[in-house]
Amino acid sequence: MVSEGITEAPSPEQPGTAEVTPGAGVGATETPAGPGAGAGAGGGTAGQLAPLLAGGGADNPEADPNATLALALESDPVTLDPQVESFSNEIALSSQVFAPLLTLTPKNEVAQNGAESYTVSEDGKTYTFKIREHNYSDGEPVTAESYAVAIRRACDPNVAGNYSSILFDVVGCQEWRTALDVEEGAAKPADAEVKKLGAAVEQSIQALDERTLQIKLKSAAGYFPFVMTTWVTYPTRADLVGNDLKNWWKDPKKYIGNGAFKLVSYTPKQRMQFQRNDNYFRGKPGIATINYRFVGSPQQAYLAYQQGQFDALGISADQLPQVNKNAEIKAQLKREIRPSTFYIGFNNGEPPFNNVKVRQAFAAAIDRERYVKQINNGVGKPAFTLLYEGIAGYQTKVQQKFDPARAKQLLAEAGYPNGQKFPPQELPFDNTDEASQKRAVFLAQQFSQVLGVQVRATPRDPVVLQEQFEKRDPKLKFYFLGWLEDYPHPQNWLSLIFANNSPLAPAGWNNKEFNELTRKADALPLEEARPIYEQASELLTEQAPVAYVTHGESLVLIKPNVKGYVGYVGQPFGFNYQPEKVYKTK
Repeated sequence: MVSEGITEAPSPEQPGTAEVTPGAGVGATETPAGPGAGAGAGGGTAGQLAPLLAGGGADNPEADPNATLALALESDPVTLDPQVESFSNEIALSSQVFAPLLTLTPKNEVAQNGAESYTVSEDGKTYTFKIREHNYSDGEPVTAESYAVAIRRACDPNVAGNYSSILFDVVGCQEWRTALDVEEGAAKPADAEVKKLGAAVEQSIQALDERTLQIKLKSAAGYFPFVMTTWVTYPTRADLVGNDLKNWWKDPKKYIGNGAFKLVSYTPKQRMQFQRNDNYFRGKPGIATINYRFVGSPQQAYLAYQQGQFDALGISADQLPQVNKNAEIKAQLKREIRPSTFYIGFNNGEPPFNNVKVRQAFAAAIDRERYVKQINNGVGKPAFTLLYEGIAGYQTKVQQKFDPARAKQLLAEAGYPNGQKFPPQELPFDNTDEASQKRAVFLAQQFSQVLGVQVRATPRDPVVLQEQFEKRDPKLKFYFLGWLEDYPHPQNWLSLIFANNSPLAPAGWNNKEFNELTRKADALPLEEARPIYEQASELLTEQAPVAYVTHGESLVLIKPNVKGYVGYVGQPFGFNYQPEKVYKTK
């Protein structure tokens, strides 16, 4: 997902932080077939699933059976409706209450979860899932229709989900979801027409029986099982949501799921409390009660952690020097590279950046190592490709490295020796954010010193800047942007951002060869697609529609008596995926 406000998000994606959509981890790999992964209803090819992540923290003999986990939240959630939410602070909370159709292992194998197996039709367009027998926390059974209702809700224009587009491969989903998104002054479609579109989605996402869920796609999509690990599949209950589409989730009596915990109280802008679901199908959670308390600022949260008021806390790069001064606190710090990449974007359609040598020159002029040390307090990792190391499609054959001599040569070959006659450029930054200004000033100085060009860091209203990017405004020739992973598959990076004239791509970038490579790879199972994605990554890096700068990093403090947490890339605490594993010693 695009980083909010076109700024580098400083907070790690952990419980206790508010940030854009979370990602997952180390790169998808070929997975062993899980038990029961044979052909199901509808025939087809059996999908590859890792076994169920069974076992709860309560099984550990050291676990305190009555343990309370204290965590911080820096902002009140706008929504906890799984089919509406898109921010990581929201998803971290809903992930305690609901379990997705499929899930991820720490190695990012797609694993059994609400579904225990699936099959894919020969044409790759029909997925059939066999639903596990399990219950909601109130004892009601979870059925295939439970998941069908939830996934259809994510396509419903009346629900107005913020992440519906993740399901636009489903037949009819895009048409229904966008039916009410008409421009001001345009005629709205009739209710009957909207209902007809909804009925079409019901045919695409349907329960064939209590245990069989079928989803039909417009075209083959080898990455679709990864989509089914996300929060849009959390099985919300139609009988509890009712007609209150906006606020139903605020009532703990209605916010009932099939996950490891139950929401028992919520006081807006003050606190939330969860209690364990003793009958969770993956095992009894090790924590009896989770108390989230809202705090006013990162500094207040850090002081509270020092005083023992919180058991785990995500911190920012700006707070790292404080942590390093305290030996006891420093020993509690867990670091993990995040599935995120920050880069300089160019308008590829207009001079001077329509010249590939100019773009390559700028990419070679960035001293990424110094940027990490000087601007980020040593947090993060230099980015030489869009994809981070470990994810399928990552390659080392073609990379963007700091090479001042080559940068000058490329600019000269482009017709601008020593920066002569190169038009002055503005690098805009968020005028409300000091870190954004530091970053822009550093990069502007780099380009000026290495290339001899005039680049000025320019303050701009973040709302205006965001609008310019979303509209692909040709006036926005040069900007800083970040991408945070939704699911650990190269389609979520290469295809979604840069293929087929994507609105997320820089203006003017629409490369035919790149489009063909990603289109071919997207239709294939991951292991077959891997070398094709690598070719696409090589082409993207060489053509330099953007200049990569850094991969982000998570920083999380965890008290020594908190055990059992499972690390995922960007989530050292692992609380989104396996919260039941966490326990505290007696």
